[in-house]
Amino acid sequence: MLGSRVVWDQRNNLFREVLRLSEELAPRAIVIENVPGLVSLAGGAYLRAILEGLNARGYSAACAELLAASYGAPQMRWRLIIIAWRRDLEIQAGYGFPSPTHGQNRIGELLPNVTIRPHELDGFVTTRQALGDLPAVMAGEQVELYSGKPQSAYQKSMREGLSDELYNHYAAKLTQANLERLALLRPGQDWRDLPHEMLPPGMQRALRKDHTRRYRRMTWEGIPRSVVTRFRDPKTGEYTHPEQNRTISIREAARLQGFPDRFRFEGTRSSQYEQVGNAVPVPLAHAIATEVRNCLEGNPGSRLDHPFRRRPVPLIGSHGELVEQGVLV
Repeated sequence: MLGSRVVWDQRNNLFREVLRLSEELAPRAIVIENVPGLVSLAGGAYLRAILEGLNARGYSAACAELLAASYGAPQMRWRLIIIAWRRDLEIQAGYGFPSPTHGQNRIGELLPNVTIRPHELDGFVTTRQALGDLPAVMAGEQVELYSGKPQSAYQKSMREGLSDELYNHYAAKLTQANLERLALLRPGQDWRDLPHEMLPPGMQRALRKDHTRRYRRMTWEGIPRSVVTRFRDPKTGEYTHPEQNRTISIREAARLQGFPDRFRFEGTRSSQYEQVGNAVPVPLAHAIATEVRNCLEGNPGSRLDHPFRRRPVPLIGSHGELVEQGVLV
């Protein structure tokens, strides 16, 4: 719904289409998903416009930042979620947000772009639990059969309904220079651990405090980072396999997004990377949809309780609702 994080990008006004459709169709519930940066974009003006626009069209709306790992996706991916209820349903703003099922923290106790202490990761699905059963594959090649049995509950759920067939387990072809770089990196290491002369020219001028995840090799016991469309490129971030000298395959990235292995991605390879990288993590989407259905059926869970407690947002109240009025959309 939003474009780049600059206010003059015309895609930032696509939320007006959501408001138009809410007025024309009058659905009972509206769910909007976006990046956490929406909270601060233009000083919060876009978030205020969305919430205020929904309120003006007869909806009670609230928002919160949800972490996909808290709902079973093996990925530290944050999303801003807005849920609005048609006012005649008499469902208060702040309902419809599912309570976390993994980890130890409630909504609002962890923050995007803030260091999370190791013990706060306990209970999240690790790289090994997510990917450890998938067969080895060389950069530029594809493997179409499993070679072992699933070892974790997550792996078993991903392989449900399949026998030996394996789809989309293709790893991107890499340059010889990149293969040589990856061969020198141990789990958890990144571009700063490479010999200076082996770095791309642009990175030879970079400060060591910058780009800290470029070329980083994943660790088996860590929690994978947020999947993006460019996960084929080791320079993009922490997308190098924990053991093999390649970036993660399309299937491995799909697993991190929560897509079961029976879900096949079609189209060109570029299209498949975009399909996977742009998706909302399936476990997070499922948790939200389930809680919205429960609310509509008269069985709501808990109401949001100070979702921005650690980083207060002036225009947002204790249940994620708009409290500061601006100009109606």
